[in-house]
Amino acid sequence: MLRSIVFNRWFPFVDLGLALLAGALWMKGGARFGWVILILALLPWGMRVTVHQPAFRRTRLDWPLLLFLLTAVLGVWTAVNFGLAAEKFWLIVGSIILFYALAGQSRRDVWLVAAVLGVAAAGIAGYFLLSNDWGAPTADYFGPIRSVGLLLMRVRPSLPLPIFHPNKVAGMLVILIPFILASAFYTWQKRWWNWLLLALACSGLAALGLLLTGSIGAWLALAAGLGVWLLWEVSGFVSRKVTGSQTAVFLALLVGSGVVGIAVIGLAAGQVTAVNQSLAQRYDLARQTMYLIDDFSIIGGGLGSFPPLYSEYIRVIPFFFVLYSNLFLDVWLELSLVGLMILLLLMGLSFWLLYTSRIAPAEGVSTPSEKNGKRHRQRKPWTRRELYLFRWAAFVSILVMALHGLTDDALYGGQGTPFLFLGMGMAVVVSRRRSRRKPMITWTRRKFLVGGTAVLAALVLVLLFHRPLLARWYANVGAGQMARVDLAVWPSNNWGGFGSGVAYETAVQQFNQALAYDPNNRTAQYRLGLIAMKTGDFATAVSHLETARRLSPDHRGVRKSLGYSYVWLGEFNQALDILMPISELPMEMAGFQAWWINRNQPELSDNAEKMGAIFIENVKPPQ
Repeated sequence: MLRSIVFNRWFPFVDLGLALLAGALWMKGGARFGWVILILALLPWGMRVTVHQPAFRRTRLDWPLLLFLLTAVLGVWTAVNFGLAAEKFWLIVGSIILFYALAGQSRRDVWLVAAVLGVAAAGIAGYFLLSNDWGAPTADYFGPIRSVGLLLMRVRPSLPLPIFHPNKVAGMLVILIPFILASAFYTWQKRWWNWLLLALACSGLAALGLLLTGSIGAWLALAAGLGVWLLWEVSGFVSRKVTGSQTAVFLALLVGSGVVGIAVIGLAAGQVTAVNQSLAQRYDLARQTMYLIDDFSIIGGGLGSFPPLYSEYIRVIPFFFVLYSNLFLDVWLELSLVGLMILLLLMGLSFWLLYTSRIAPAEGVSTPSEKNGKRHRQRKPWTRRELYLFRWAAFVSILVMALHGLTDDALYGGQGTPFLFLGMGMAVVVSRRRSRRKPMITWTRRKFLVGGTAVLAALVLVLLFHRPLLARWYANVGAGQMARVDLAVWPSNNWGGFGSGVAYETAVQQFNQALAYDPNNRTAQYRLGLIAMKTGDFATAVSHLETARRLSPDHRGVRKSLGYSYVWLGEFNQALDILMPISELPMEMAGFQAWWINRNQPELSDNAEKMGAIFIENVKPPQ
């Protein structure tokens, strides 16, 4: 009985459905029910093992995926906040389970899988349309989008649903829409009108949801991905009409379109204030995030660390700071350079599989070599054109994920994480061959020689630069220990008072070790300055923070901490020069007046009042 269920054609769809359900539950329940949800998701794996079958279908991406999972496990161990790390870990587990649920599908059913993904996209868009608040004070939408959203809010039912960030929703939709379009084209070619209506309904709802997210980055990423597909089709048409290589025509069109696109974006940045501000914010975010990456360059900051680390050590606030992010910088910060390289490897291998794949008969189709004179049931084989649609859909999905990841982090930094490897899973399905699986890399004597030379060169570099590397190691460890103290409860939504510094003793030892190897280690100097501020020793704080500022003059956290130390010392002129770019200073100084009074520090309260008045008098508000 169990064997017949496992070998049923529809069993892989049960696996896919449970993987999607588990991802949704992990989005909702976080780490509270992690193991229970995992058992539910792995139920098909256990059933396969029971009937002596592999738990999942092996792919050419297994080893990179395993390494990525191991970096995530390490990220839980190094995390600054275990609760945040556990929530993110289960979402990453969900993304890997969804990958294998997709990779286990039959190629002949890929159009049905695309239809399932279309329904999932429609469900995400529908949830967003029923739950989003376009009238929230923090909402930033174009006028027409806000108007349509407010109109929708008046006619939709009022449901107590959690609200997902529009950019996260947009990031999930843009990687699913290519499969909806491929499904629509395929069902139109087959004249399957009911399936075509389903695809059109899903695409319409997904497009409406994407439009009302107001996510310009997602729009541009999807347009660029679909544009690459369109250019390939146009280049094929041109190459047939005019003698020439389709690849050459495609590259020429791609370069020309890229130049035009960059020019249009540059023009928009110069003419449209909102676009210019958005680009400036993202550039500043990337630049400041690189400072955090430098702080945790060896072992990473741990899973779920980006928001608290950015708020605590860049913005220097005890609150959650709503900000745009970057997929690649987020992975780099949390999982170190190793995690980033593995993610890039997975994306590169997926593109390579799609590029090098050849269309083989679908599973179950008998070939002449298989018949051997016996009569077999025939299935109509896939044509090159039919699978071609879904290969391009997978390519566009991964490309859109990469492009959108440069401006936002929808698929690693929040609820969209279960879809992180979705495009790659579909790439595995549509590029699968009937022949025996060959390894992606075949080792030869030459490759061993090159690899050995690279390892030897790395060892030489370590010996030459061992002191800065040891300084980075101690600073990285100390920064992690300090962050686990500062961010044990986050966001605290309250400024911390003076303390004895006992909780930071271990971190201070690590920072002093780092400075013994490299006195110009900015991470150690900055963190020691912060610890001195927390103990009320502002003179020592200024000494460390001045050194940190000399090493990294654009570091926002260093500037703000140094400027505030000068304020508490009563040196307002030095503080004003440093704090000019800190726009939130008047509001915070007003808050500090009462805050210091409540802690019996009237002198510091007076300093806050004076600094606020000086700042308002000398700094003109932006026009």
